[in-house]
Amino acid sequence: MRRGAITCGMDNKVKEVAQIMVVNKIGYCVVLNENHEVEGIISSRSILKAFGRDLDEITAADILLPYTITITPNHSLEDAIELMRQKKIEHLVVVSDRPGSKAVLGILNAGDIVTRLAEL
Repeated sequence: MRRGAITCGMDNKVKEVAQIMVVNKIGYCVVLNENHEVEGIISSRSILKAFGRDLDEITAADILLPYTITITPNHSLEDAIELMRQKKIEHLVVVSDRPGSKAVLGILNAGDIVTRLAEL
């Protein structure tokens, strides 16, 4: 898991999200609502799909991939891999397991898992 996550708000303009991703050299951004809960994720592919639209006008909410699949640090790597395979997703957002908290702790992505498996 990569600790922490690069995030944006639902109202951020897509151009701002693209800039956040470029500056941080990442291919995704976690979108949070006003309660700092995960609403979705924007990937590089999401931004490519918005090509031709006014990126200064459309918001993160307009292009995010709805993201309700999260895990907690208590899940095993095997659980995470199986969930990613079943749901055909490349990223899992890791959230706090504290009752009442959905704080984002980090991101687990397929590339990180492949790197880890290659090291074994």
